[in-house]
Amino acid sequence: MNVRDISVNRPTVKDIANALNLSISTVSRALNKKGKLSPKTIKSIESKAKEMGYLPNYIAKSLRSNITYTVGVIIPDITNPIFPSYARGILDTAVKNGYQVHILNSDMDIEKERAALRSLLSKRVDGLILTSTNLSDKELSALRDKDIPFVVTRREIEVRNISYVDVNNFYGGYIAGEYLIERGRKKIAFIGSRFSGEPARKRLRGFIRAVERHNMIVDKKLIIEGETSIEGGYEAAKEAYKKGADSIFAYNDIMAIGALAFANDQGLKLPGDFSIIGFDDIYLSSLPFIKLTTIRQPMYYMGSKAFSVLFNLMASKESKVYKIWIKPELVIRATA
Repeated sequence: MNVRDISVNRPTVKDIANALNLSISTVSRALNKKGKLSPKTIKSIESKAKEMGYLPNYIAKSLRSNITYTVGVIIPDITNPIFPSYARGILDTAVKNGYQVHILNSDMDIEKERAALRSLLSKRVDGLILTSTNLSDKELSALRDKDIPFVVTRREIEVRNISYVDVNNFYGGYIAGEYLIERGRKKIAFIGSRFSGEPARKRLRGFIRAVERHNMIVDKKLIIEGETSIEGGYEAAKEAYKKGADSIFAYNDIMAIGALAFANDQGLKLPGDFSIIGFDDIYLSSLPFIKLTTIRQPMYYMGSKAFSVLFNLMASKESKVYKIWIKPELVIRATA
């Protein structure tokens, strides 16, 4: 069957009703999840609809209800390994709830983000998920006043009445520092990105809290900024090692992998001579030749949770605000 066949011969609600000898209204209620029907009837209708290749007419539904059944998502850098899983969490949960998703990339550029936002609003999306947004508090307040539901992820929001979902970066930094200290490390360097904003600052503050809790002094010379890349991690690790570091907590796994490359070039044995711990648990980190110890943030779950929150906001007539923290976890492998 080709695309033309699908478009010409697409089955209708009436076709499904005729096939099952049911009324059109019964089939419609089942497919739109409205009204009270027995689970057996609903299952039968859904199975027949799937068998016949039924596709909902979202345009018609939109015209009837003034709902487009679409949401918009802005992501700062789709090439970043943490975001495909996050996007998949949004997409899977959206589809289960009968929604389609428009995903736009901002390249971490505020003007591109504003343009993406205007584009999504022009498409009359029913809601928005803004990821690591660079919009100012004033701009977010203005968006809130447009009466379109939206959720912010990967950024803690201090503006009133705005919902957000984020990993607890402070706690992640804390357990990374605690783990290294408990294994006898005394000169721990933090290598971070000068572009990463609030997540990096929270992870650093959590790390500092762990150091201070053990009555150790934070060596400011070992807080080193660099590019969020393997090359940036390599150079930051080189600088940290020159300054006497015996271990590294990296802002993310990409920088940690760069640090690992430097340690290998120096002939350092991990975790004996040196230790490295990352943050994210991207797919590369578990590969046999990397085996990076890291702090896992569950990105698929974050994406799924973000859509669930947005769905509740779109469905509710009340102005409820959600502030959700997701707990990261330590994943121990071979580098620390």
